[in-house]
Amino acid sequence: MSNLNMGREEAPPALDDTLILNAMKGDETALAAIYDFYSRRVYRYFFSRVENAEDADDLTAQTFMSIIEALPRYQHRGQFTAWVFQIAHSKSMDFFRRAHSRVRQEADADGVVSDQSLENIIQRQTVEALKFHIQSLSDDEQELIRLRFVGALTYLEIAQSLGRKEDAVRKSLNRILNKLYERMEVDHA
Repeated sequence: MSNLNMGREEAPPALDDTLILNAMKGDETALAAIYDFYSRRVYRYFFSRVENAEDADDLTAQTFMSIIEALPRYQHRGQFTAWVFQIAHSKSMDFFRRAHSRVRQEADADGVVSDQSLENIIQRQTVEALKFHIQSLSDDEQELIRLRFVGALTYLEIAQSLGRKEDAVRKSLNRILNKLYERMEVDHA
């Protein structure tokens, strides 16, 4: 079976332990560095969930406020990325509990594709088909996809974030990707 190539960028290296320890003590420069390091990944994670820039911005801000508040109590065990995404996941669950439904980005008013080459149209249709198939996955499967490809977490970081074993996360993601690949193959048969 083939794996679906998602064009994922490599996860950035881990933060320096000294920086984390300084942030735990309230060092504003260290806090800013942590924000700079994680803000884009956290925002992309939220945007993939809510598909709305304003809500993604708000959730990102709420997440970093919670990180700053909880940082003095953080038990530094080399799992900082997992801890950050546990907080982000918690914020997204709160958002959906309050909203009682997923927020979707508004569709184009007229839905007409203008001045696009055939290649762009095919690429857009492929992306839409993939998006449809991802949305048809269970919430748990979608979360694994988001953490791996949007949040750019490693298997270990996902496992730590969700309280699972690394090997179980790896196998689950491979199974999900193979399922998506098979569904996309059926679409293009």
